[in-house]
Amino acid sequence: MQTIILIRHGYPVSWDQQLKERGTPPHLRLDPGLAEIGLRQAQATANHLKSLGGADAVIASPFRRCLETADVIAPACATTVTADWQVGEVLLSDVLGSPFSPTSAMDPAWAKRREGAGKPSHPESDRTLNERIGKVVNELKAMKPFAQRIAIVSHEIILKELLNRMTGRAVTLDWHPCAITVATRPKLMDRTWRLSGILGDFKHLGSDDRCEPVQQIVHRYHPLDSRS
Repeated sequence: MQTIILIRHGYPVSWDQQLKERGTPPHLRLDPGLAEIGLRQAQATANHLKSLGGADAVIASPFRRCLETADVIAPACATTVTADWQVGEVLLSDVLGSPFSPTSAMDPAWAKRREGAGKPSHPESDRTLNERIGKVVNELKAMKPFAQRIAIVSHEIILKELLNRMTGRAVTLDWHPCAITVATRPKLMDRTWRLSGILGDFKHLGSDDRCEPVQQIVHRYHPLDSRS
């Protein structure tokens, strides 16, 4: 049986910080690390995943919030983290603001962690997004040995696209930070995965760790601001 565990990153600091729209280093807006609550969420998720049987591999988006989440989860599973741009954030202007550069707008202190992660599809379109998610699913199907448990730590939009491709079901879930969805493919010849347990389960989080941003922060960028 192949088991894929889809996990959203923990709560990042940018959800609480009212950062200036101009003059603030781009990575503080677009590549934030985890807030204290996000680290607690990641630890609770690591403990929960270990109780479920752990994971043979942990794949994470190269963005810092995902890597920090994965860095807490991987030791609990006695494995390491592989950064992969194929499960990276959606690089669409209407998601991250325009203009956006995946190199200049990411935390330089984490550059080494992104080495070997491949290259982002930039500038990205809906078509290229669908293509890369389709490629991820095909690679999961072709992965050997078949009986593996793989955890993927990524972003809400990517996780929904993955689940849609894996199960054939459209997902409208509001994916809570560090919520888990488990999908299984019992036999090699099975073309789709089946949901196992609760979709977007966050019962493993303590009551104090279940929260979303109170206020949705929308950043608007000046088209001539090279630092955006």
